[in-house]
Amino acid sequence: MSENSVSSYQLKIRVINFIELAYKENDGVTTSLIKEKGPFTLKVNERGEAMLIGKAGTVRFDVSEEVKQIGLDLKMVSVMFSGGREGKLHYMASFNFAGGVKVEFSSILDIEKLILSCSGLLCRAARLLKGRHQQIDQSVGL
Repeated sequence: MSENSVSSYQLKIRVINFIELAYKENDGVTTSLIKEKGPFTLKVNERGEAMLIGKAGTVRFDVSEEVKQIGLDLKMVSVMFSGGREGKLHYMASFNFAGGVKVEFSSILDIEKLILSCSGLLCRAARLLKGRHQQIDQSVGL
């Protein structure tokens, strides 16, 4: 791999970043897509036009800056998500680059960790609520 190459770890971070951007664009539909049991798909083209698509609806958003940050000639991204148990999403991702180079991987996304690690008012509220639940559990001996 060249010095301009990208690891699957870096691309996994991009998948998380794309989901966060979809949430910023339309939190209601994005939340519904993540919570539904059926599959949903993330598509990104070479111009950074992204769509999150599933039974609950479609979210269109721009990831052109993130595509530039990858640093390679990205042609397309396709990520297929399926609902998992205990707040985890399973996904299979395919990043296609110029010259026929393709990087594919599968992974699991922990939704609770994602929500608690993000920024913004809703994320801070989620962290406070989680801390409050833990405090109550400890006070009653759970």
